[in-house]
Amino acid sequence: MVFWQAFLAEKHYGDPQDALVASVQYQLTRLLNSEAPLMKLPPQLQQVEGSNLRFGLDSLQTISSQMNNEQFARQLEDWVKAFEPRLAAVQVEVHAREEHKNRVSFSLLARLKTERGSHALVFDSSISLAGQKVEMEGQEIV
Repeated sequence: MVFWQAFLAEKHYGDPQDALVASVQYQLTRLLNSEAPLMKLPPQLQQVEGSNLRFGLDSLQTISSQMNNEQFARQLEDWVKAFEPRLAAVQVEVHAREEHKNRVSFSLLARLKTERGSHALVFDSSISLAGQKVEMEGQEIV
């Protein structure tokens, strides 16, 4: 978090909890904006699946066209759990797809452990399938 505050944060946060929530949102946005390398790994390298080598989503176009909403939600949950260890009880709810928009909209719900206790977070998000661009708006529920 110190690296994030020193080099990446766009504004200064006086409250450490606000900074923590903003850094989680930043990390999730980077995860969902990244595409993992399309390489097949041998089965004996299972630990590599959760490493930085696999950071990002698999081909989003392929995934969204081949999975139903439930499968897609579970896959997003797995990615978040693998790459954002500060979050617990991660749930993804995929919203009904709008036919005229080439995007997947979803809500990401999770618990964030802070010095002041555990807080519920909700990120209303969407991923543009054309450019794999993520929009993520966060809110904290104490």
